[in-house]
Amino acid sequence: MFTYPRLELYQSVIPRRYSFTIKASTIHNRLVSTCWVYESWTPEDGSPQPPRKQYNALWDTGATNSMVTKRVVEDLGLDPEGYSNVFHVGGAAEDVPHYFVNLVLLTEVHFPSVSVAEGVLLGNDVLIGMDIINRGDFAVSNRDGATSFSFRIPSVEDFDFAAEDSQL
Repeated sequence: MFTYPRLELYQSVIPRRYSFTIKASTIHNRLVSTCWVYESWTPEDGSPQPPRKQYNALWDTGATNSMVTKRVVEDLGLDPEGYSNVFHVGGAAEDVPHYFVNLVLLTEVHFPSVSVAEGVLLGNDVLIGMDIINRGDFAVSNRDGATSFSFRIPSVEDFDFAAEDSQL
């Protein structure tokens, strides 16, 4: 298990690469993985780690921040840390509750104290936004009629398909 530190420190302290790839057998228009969520906690608290629950997460590069559904809030017994206005594809919502949670990806990398808004998702309970995606490398492919996506942390290379193609 590796706990993801504060954003400004992460590049220097991640001891190795963590990555995963999810492959479908057909073209998909949604990128979904398993993740685990538990209430915000650090080992320094001196209390045992709260239980974590497994959810399906939708990966969304168009979302600035991550989000959880009311089901996650109720499952974990979360209390709001504040309220704010949220802008989304359908417009805006006022006084949306925000929570701090720990998020765990397939690679057992823990992102502590992630600020998430409560929202409605169809078919998933967690939305992974750019606040998580931008901490590593993220790629999507539809080669041979099958969608796959891959995430790696820390970021170790730039992707430049135009430069690769110019070498052909």
